[in-house]
Amino acid sequence: MRWLGLVMVLAAVAMGQTAGDVINNLYATFSLLGTPDVLLPRYELFHTAYVTQSGVTIVDSPLVPGANVTELARLAKAYYYDLKRQIDAGAVTVVANETGVYTYQNGTLIYAISNTPREGFLTLEFGNWTSLQLDSNTWLNYTTAAAGGRQWFVLYYVKYVNETHRLYVITLAEVGAAGYGDVFTWANYWFKNKTVYFGDWVVVEGNFTLSQYYALLSTAVDRLAKKWQSSDRQYKPQAYPQISQALMQISRAVAGTDIDKPLGKGYALVTDVTIGVGLASAVIFGGLAAYDCYRRTGSLGRAVAVGLWVGVNSFFAGALGGWWSVYFGVRATAGSFLMC
Repeated sequence: MRWLGLVMVLAAVAMGQTAGDVINNLYATFSLLGTPDVLLPRYELFHTAYVTQSGVTIVDSPLVPGANVTELARLAKAYYYDLKRQIDAGAVTVVANETGVYTYQNGTLIYAISNTPREGFLTLEFGNWTSLQLDSNTWLNYTTAAAGGRQWFVLYYVKYVNETHRLYVITLAEVGAAGYGDVFTWANYWFKNKTVYFGDWVVVEGNFTLSQYYALLSTAVDRLAKKWQSSDRQYKPQAYPQISQALMQISRAVAGTDIDKPLGKGYALVTDVTIGVGLASAVIFGGLAAYDCYRRTGSLGRAVAVGLWVGVNSFFAGALGGWWSVYFGVRATAGSFLMC
């Protein structure tokens, strides 16, 4: 699948008209990259929980329609396999050394994770990471990142429940003068050998701080779990109660700190799907690149295409770059991507 074709198709499939819709579409798409093709039709985003000062209201329709999400996932998988074919054929190569991790297509640099900004590239520069161990198997990490002249807050939470069950939370928030703009979170409970994939949305509107946002997400997820159980008495929710507890743990860790600032509108995708830990960099890099592209062009389809392109390349750079990709992508400073 080639770049122009991907942009044109995504322009018709991606849903929404705002910069926030870009990241919501990407979160939903990335959530399905590990789902077997034959199981995609069984995936559903069922509900949206709207949270305000008045409480939680759950509606039986998703923020991004499930049919659009599965189609976006099919397109992302097609690009993934196309890039893999080019790598296998030698047309795309990944070089990793002490200066960074670099991806070349037919000899031309198209992607880099290093300390050196490049003219004509969008450069994502990370600040110092704060890492907190919340208990024996739970870690909370956060930092700021500069991308396209904007500052972002980036949070990554991981809980190793056991060898086959893990929980991930990723948050991106644009930093403003008085706090944060829109905030985007993806919370996922992972375990092996899944056969059904599903999720729900949460939208938070009101005068809330970051810690309150996570607490409200926790409440909304708990309400969603109860809704699932009331619709099917045989269903014993496992993922959502764990996610609800994790979000409350984040809220308590953030409360009263220098990152506990007011925010604009808050979104969250809550899922029970199979993903790999390496997808975190794909989500973060892809989301910020897509947001920057939308601000530059106003095209949702083009922005989502950029996000998928950067995300998939980040995944391969991480997979093929080994230790160096971890060092430069997480602990050093920057990722550089061709501008849209």
